[in-house]
Amino acid sequence: MRKLLPLFLLLSLSLQTAFAAGAFTSEQYKKALWMVTRMYGGQRSGIGPNWLIMEHSNPAYRTSFTKDADGSHNLEGGWFDCGDHVLFGHTFFYATYMLAKAYDVFPEGFHDLYNGKDYSDYMESGDWSINGGKPNGIPDLLEELKYATDWIIKATPSTTRFYYEKGEGGPDHQTWVTAGKMSTQPVAQGGEPRVIAKDPDDGRMASFAAATMAVMSRIYRKYDEEYADLVLEHAKNAYGYAKPRKDKSAGASSGSYYGSTKDPSTTFLIAAAEMFITTGESTYKSDINKNDVKDHYWAFDYANPHDLAAYAAAMAVSEDKSTHLKFMLDNFIAGKYVNATNSEKISTAGGGWGQLRYPANHAFSTALYSNAMSITQYDQFIYDQVDYILGNNNAKQSFVVGFCEGCSKEALKPHHRNVFLNDEDDIGNHLTIPARNKYFGYMVGGNRSSGSYVDDIESYENTEGGLDYNAGLLGALAYVVSKVAPADTSKFGVINEPDPPDPDPDPNPITAKPNELIAQNSVIRFAGAYVFPAQSKSFTVRVYNPKGNVVSVIKSNGEAVKFTPQNMGIYFAKIKN
Repeated sequence: MRKLLPLFLLLSLSLQTAFAAGAFTSEQYKKALWMVTRMYGGQRSGIGPNWLIMEHSNPAYRTSFTKDADGSHNLEGGWFDCGDHVLFGHTFFYATYMLAKAYDVFPEGFHDLYNGKDYSDYMESGDWSINGGKPNGIPDLLEELKYATDWIIKATPSTTRFYYEKGEGGPDHQTWVTAGKMSTQPVAQGGEPRVIAKDPDDGRMASFAAATMAVMSRIYRKYDEEYADLVLEHAKNAYGYAKPRKDKSAGASSGSYYGSTKDPSTTFLIAAAEMFITTGESTYKSDINKNDVKDHYWAFDYANPHDLAAYAAAMAVSEDKSTHLKFMLDNFIAGKYVNATNSEKISTAGGGWGQLRYPANHAFSTALYSNAMSITQYDQFIYDQVDYILGNNNAKQSFVVGFCEGCSKEALKPHHRNVFLNDEDDIGNHLTIPARNKYFGYMVGGNRSSGSYVDDIESYENTEGGLDYNAGLLGALAYVVSKVAPADTSKFGVINEPDPPDPDPDPNPITAKPNELIAQNSVIRFAGAYVFPAQSKSFTVRVYNPKGNVVSVIKSNGEAVKFTPQNMGIYFAKIKN
């Protein structure tokens, strides 16, 4: 005989589901996700542009580490790890997958509010708030993510070569200066040429690279089929590198900043699942070992991505879906997260360094599960984690730099070099964030007890953030925004046309190299991305395809600008003052 739940309990559960709600308005959640997404543009290494430093008072410091290379192999680009200027593969590849997966599952959470390729709209308006950008037909998250996948293409040239780290923690941490300034310093102080690490005895990082590129091939195909095909080829390269090393894990090349992790084969399962979903090829399905769906016995973070493995396996293999989702519920969602919160309703699983990454990740994991099961039972838990981080807590303390909607205390002293635009090598709480960088969107490590947080720039355990910290919050916010302020995805892919084309380009164009100064009105011919060097006054670049149609118009106040094509091939450009 079936036992019936007491009426009051049924009513309680029903009300909890029906009235799960957040503390902020739909527009405020949308604003939070906007800045948490754009944060990644402030982590750009290389030509960028990195929006935090692209208007640096010293034009020489508006780009950084443009000489990153392994011999003749160009490795410029990618993202900085945290508040420093090293690219660590341990968090980089994990974060790119988290972002790709967030878009894959919650596409309606992501709006098109700005030009994420070059931030020219903000430059033109002079307004770096949410109101200063202009839609360009591509969701902002995809443009931020593409900057990272452009670098993964460089990092995965074959199945036997894999690049995973740029720079060294020791030299990088010698001075407190912007990335542009650090690039010019001696090598011992983090300057160029930097050490490039490659070919680790590790399958975990390459697995995340493969998974990222497999997902990117799906989600970016609407905007550029050739690019989608290209990233899939590099997904195969990364997968080929990872497979013989699927049981291996290595620490960071430059010291103990990141150690080896347990259960690396769990991450390989994620790669196999995503490759199978993208390609439908049985060889990838045969690599999905259900025994690698395991419990981390800890909490969800870059070193313990077991939640992602259970979810990916469930989505890839229909016959095992219910089994893997039940495992996810029993061991993670109900087993460790939802039923283990403190008096401020924040998840308590996880460690004391960078505390808020854990509740953010747990909210994202719960959102993935809820979406797969088409339930709302755990929505209040998701809202509670997000709301606490945004400032709905006992102290009214916001833990996201630039977000303060009804808060009493802001995170104003993040442990982050570029945001302060200060090159005096003088770390301290006297530093203030310039107005243009106010809306950074950087989630600090924070504290599970809101009143115990100390906003101290030198307390990096609490005030530093990172690629991986923001990733979980971004995913959880995407779930919320997809419900309360969904984007109209049917409008995406319609890119605003630039000004009408000039007369046909000069029939005898100059073939130029990037960074080479070209006289105005000369027509240059180039392939792929191109950097137009700084000039003494404002100038405008018009880029044409071989048919003579204008594909891009770039305006500059005199600083160097970069054209990155949506499709690889030959282009022409004319510079006018």
